[in-house]
Amino acid sequence: MKRAESMLQFVAESAMSDFVTNIAGFILVLGFLIFAHESGHFMFAKLFRVKVLVFSFGFGKRLLGFRRGDTDYRISLIPLGGYVRMAGDTPEDEQTGAPDEFLAKPKWQRFLILVAGPAMNILIAIVFMTGIVMVGTEFRTITPVIGEVLAGKPAAKAGLRPGDRVVKVGDEIIKEFDDLRLSITMNAGTPLQVTYVRDGQTQTTMLTPEREESEYGPVGRAGIRPFLEPLVGRVTPGSAAERAGIRTGDRIVSVNGKPISDMTQLDETISKAPGAALALGLARGPQAFTASFPKQDFNPRDPYRGFLPPTEIRKLTLLPAIRESLAQNWKMLRLAFGAIARMFRSEGSVKELSGPISIARISGDMLRRGWMEVIALMAMISLQLGVMNLLPIPVLDGGHIAILLVEGAARRDLSLKAKERIQQLGFAALAALMIVVLYNDVISNVLRLRQG
Repeated sequence: MKRAESMLQFVAESAMSDFVTNIAGFILVLGFLIFAHESGHFMFAKLFRVKVLVFSFGFGKRLLGFRRGDTDYRISLIPLGGYVRMAGDTPEDEQTGAPDEFLAKPKWQRFLILVAGPAMNILIAIVFMTGIVMVGTEFRTITPVIGEVLAGKPAAKAGLRPGDRVVKVGDEIIKEFDDLRLSITMNAGTPLQVTYVRDGQTQTTMLTPEREESEYGPVGRAGIRPFLEPLVGRVTPGSAAERAGIRTGDRIVSVNGKPISDMTQLDETISKAPGAALALGLARGPQAFTASFPKQDFNPRDPYRGFLPPTEIRKLTLLPAIRESLAQNWKMLRLAFGAIARMFRSEGSVKELSGPISIARISGDMLRRGWMEVIALMAMISLQLGVMNLLPIPVLDGGHIAILLVEGAARRDLSLKAKERIQQLGFAALAALMIVVLYNDVISNVLRLRQG
């Protein structure tokens, strides 16, 4: 009875700790990115001597803040965005003709003020990714070779087999298995042309990933696993693996007396009995020996008890890091636009859009893993915020920019009534989308908790 009570107490404390971390992660990630976005508008408004009335994190009722000069710096009730309110920044505001009003400024200055917010988010994405590449990241080297194909799944229906090396999905070059996994994950329900090499011959097939609910929302699945060569990479000094005599380059040939040819077989053994005693048969050149591990408490961050599979450290100097950052951000941008295009083709769903609850949970997970993961998440979200805000959707920055460009091309301003109608339609559409996203966000997380 006491053991059960202790277990319940541990679960409750763990859930509360996760909740607090999720909230902290949400405030840190979204708060910083919104602040940076609005700071872009704010700095350019100040540069062109436009009076800024409000700098707000969040929408709705003002909760707290302070006033400095003409500006009210505030935190508002709904933390789903933010805004900078400038004097005379909308046509329906009473125009006094003062030179510090937004609409009194030349169109090119207004354009730069509007584009500065999204530009700041895109710049953050590039800078953060550059920093990650310069610091260096260690990752598992997994070639895009198929190790297992699950019967009845999309990959099996497409005719793919173990040993096939995927080289391209659509127009996307596949260099490692994560590229293949990402292409499949982001394209649930979308037919994909897959180019692969089998026995030295290049072939193509069509694969349609099936939609599956994951911890972070709907994703595409194909029913494949990578081939993971059972080799030992880095060995941690002083670890159980080092004490057992394991060295970098050793090949694992058996687990508890059963021969293996793929690292996933070791993973399956560990997952069935976490922390149980292990006997690994290894080969080091012509030499064969056994490394024994006694029963111990299982550490999910160190499942192999002190060694890693082969890994690679990617660390670049400034200019190559900037090029790599631009390439990675461009890749994420293509995937984001691909997801939007799928929705218009009825192949995607708004359920794939993350709401505040999911963003908080993902932010908390990354915060628990470490700061590098948080920075990588911030880079990804910042890029999406910047690009989404540039889309010509009324109410967003891109909508205002589009109106400015139309007026510039026509060499005359649109009527006040036309602008009001455009803004009303944009606000209604955006509000409807937010309601749907929030509804799906709540429902998906409630279902996840029930299943858990």
